[in-house]
Amino acid sequence: MSMYKQLLVSDLDGTLLDEKQQISSENKAAIQAFQACGGQFTIATGRMLSAALPYMEELNIQIPVILGNGTQIYCPKERRLLRSYILKNRESEIERLWRLQSVRVAVLAYIDDRILIPRRNTLISNYESKENVQCEVSMAPPPKLNKLLVIGSAITEAIQAVGALLTECVQSDTTYLELLPPGVSKGQALRDLKQLAALADYRVTAIGDQLNDCSLLTNADFWNSCRKRPSSPKKNSSFNDKTSL
Repeated sequence: MSMYKQLLVSDLDGTLLDEKQQISSENKAAIQAFQACGGQFTIATGRMLSAALPYMEELNIQIPVILGNGTQIYCPKERRLLRSYILKNRESEIERLWRLQSVRVAVLAYIDDRILIPRRNTLISNYESKENVQCEVSMAPPPKLNKLLVIGSAITEAIQAVGALLTECVQSDTTYLELLPPGVSKGQALRDLKQLAALADYRVTAIGDQLNDCSLLTNADFWNSCRKRPSSPKKNSSFNDKTSL
């Protein structure tokens, strides 16, 4: 397959990043070689702008990136948002989660590049350290938000916390459940990105590791999963259990 007219889209956490939240020299060199041969590279992550920006700069990404599991598309070259979606009509459910008192569950509301929380606990501290972000305590949930993240000390804790919202949530990490606006996903954002960046004629290879990556992988021409394969893989897909590109 020619290196030209190729678009490579990678998830960050659990895929491109190692356990220290760093990009290996091997992967960085591979991406640079791919770009030097005419390939386009971008990321599709659950992280919002401030948490993803260091990696965009490290890899010199020039085309739009997918943030917040598809809730935002950001152009690093122009330094502006091209798309941003708001979660609506879930005020009562979010209010219930905001009042939840548990050291085994954390609730985070994202609006643009702010992360609001009802209270602090160890799960929040661990999240801030991992993502290199700072959360703001708020007595009430924001009137509008891009997405809601529920972290459990175990995935069962997160499932119990979201309750009836479970069917609307996507698992983005081992103990993470995210509530996104209807119709929003990494896969839909990939389709939008190709149009916005004039990449409609590019062949896409996507790489991911969690259930929130399934829509991304199944909207690509080729895919590679670092962990479990999606339930409906394409015939031309591949699979391994390594995190190197």
